[in-house]
Amino acid sequence: MADSRKKIILIRLDKIGDLISTLPVDQILDDTKYDVAWVVQKGMGAVVDLGARKRTCIELDKSNPKESAKKFQDFLKSFQPEVAISFQGPWWINFELFKAGVKTRSGVYSQWHSFLFLNSGVRQSRSKAEKHEFDYNKDLLLNTLNLKDDRRIHFFEIAKPTDLSLLQKFNLTAKNYLVVHPGMMGSALNWSQAKYIDYIQKQIDQGETIAVTGTQADEPYLTDIKSQFENHPQVRWLQNQVNLKDLVLILAESKKVIAPSTGVAHIAASVGADVHGIYSPVRVHHPRRWAPRGPNVTVYLPAGIYTQDPGTILKEDIDPSCMNQIIIR
Repeated sequence: MADSRKKIILIRLDKIGDLISTLPVDQILDDTKYDVAWVVQKGMGAVVDLGARKRTCIELDKSNPKESAKKFQDFLKSFQPEVAISFQGPWWINFELFKAGVKTRSGVYSQWHSFLFLNSGVRQSRSKAEKHEFDYNKDLLLNTLNLKDDRRIHFFEIAKPTDLSLLQKFNLTAKNYLVVHPGMMGSALNWSQAKYIDYIQKQIDQGETIAVTGTQADEPYLTDIKSQFENHPQVRWLQNQVNLKDLVLILAESKKVIAPSTGVAHIAASVGADVHGIYSPVRVHHPRRWAPRGPNVTVYLPAGIYTQDPGTILKEDIDPSCMNQIIIR
């Protein structure tokens, strides 16, 4: 029997946090009516696969447009979507949708190629941070498909790992350690390393075990912290020691996760960890748009600043040292 479902592709070629804030839009779609495939940035398929909801996706490499455009062409010929919604992607994505004759080509009307190659979409001023990134994406999907909002707050749900044997490797006991992840991509303001050192030391003094996570890319945020704690008996230094699935386990079984505005905060929230996010009051960084979503999330902003409307706060108006006003106990 032929599959009568409407074929839709959802496109987000972006970083972990952006992708996780977009993936839950497909929860609005009835699986009996829609056949959905995702198009994501190279390396992000592993993030998609973490979801408790099973999703189909292909990866494209934005840094190699010639090869990726050909792969995308082949995918469009094979899948033959009736609808494509581009939440984020380079110009050639919209061009390939146009060239393939996809019936409904939707996205945010902003850059030149959106007006030239798309035939459906909305205007959104996302930089004003008036709502969460998920809600902007949801509005685009609802508008494209002429659907009603189900009014639920959706989030990307990651199933908790059941095999805890990895914890033994790092001498960790479930629910008996804190995860501190100081690193980020530099797209927002963060605690200083001195502030992270102060926090970790206070937790050590209270008898806590600390797991510090990060990758090689996080090195600029870890040098001073590493020199202070790398060999401390109460600190487990996990930089470059775990893969993505291992990280999910480490986060899921922690007592608490402390992280700035970065993909790790979103992953931790998605797996149900107790997340304490360090966020900037700057309009384009604001947690109103970028806070991680999950069942146990607390977000912190500098005292005396966070009460202001994010629409009035620009990066040039903020002294980065204000972030050190944030206190997490």
